[in-house]
Amino acid sequence: KAFSNLCTSPSGVLFENSLLQVGVKHEYVGAQGRISVFFGNLHSSPLHNLKVKVDQPDHLRTQMQGTQDLLDDGESDTPGCTVATKTQAKLIILVEVTAPFDDAPSMRITFETEQGERHDYPLRLPLVATCFMEPVNLDPGAFMQRWKSLEGPDRECQEVMKLPPTSEIDEAYMDRVANVIINGMKFGRCQGVDPTPWTVSGAATFRTGAKDLNGNNINVGCLVRVEANPKANAFRVTTRTLHPLCSKAIKNVSLVSIKLAAA
Repeated sequence: KAFSNLCTSPSGVLFENSLLQVGVKHEYVGAQGRISVFFGNLHSSPLHNLKVKVDQPDHLRTQMQGTQDLLDDGESDTPGCTVATKTQAKLIILVEVTAPFDDAPSMRITFETEQGERHDYPLRLPLVATCFMEPVNLDPGAFMQRWKSLEGPDRECQEVMKLPPTSEIDEAYMDRVANVIINGMKFGRCQGVDPTPWTVSGAATFRTGAKDLNGNNINVGCLVRVEANPKANAFRVTTRTLHPLCSKAIKNVSLVSIKLAAA
């Protein structure tokens, strides 16, 4: 749930137990992002040999810097850093996305307590495709024209999600869903596409730092429709883009957003 929250929030706690708190603050402009990760010692004694290994997938250009000896490059046998009680280590990650993707980079944290207990926490950074969206505002006619032009199994991704009996779909719920899609996923809401309050339609552009043959940045237009069925207590999410990974990624984050809106 902490990871899901951070996919559509600029800051928060990614992980916490009695020993360690991992906080994240992230911001994006176009195809570039800056992620700050904080590793706070909540224990009564120092945490030793703290190391962090971050996945660097092919679709991200990455630069990292942090507290001395914090980063695990997989090549050095030097011990990690020591974090005194009530202090924190820090990691800054600068990224540029170069291609569509539908997963989140892994981040593995290892350390030892004063008593010699070893801890190993495999986590994921909330770095998802919708972080690199820019909202697009379309009138109903333009939205439907683009929607129809993107028909096809390699461009559309769809899933129906049934809510638990404790959740009830009402207009307040739909307002929360719309808010997460607009503010959290950075889609422009396309009003007037549907004559019903039970549908939210949005458009955005997925920005990348990759260049085409003419030297222009490669971008992907993205559309989403979230349709509620109050009687069946279910949602249908449909996404359409020119790239199947973009369609899948937006669908996945949309489903997460709908679950969060229930809270």
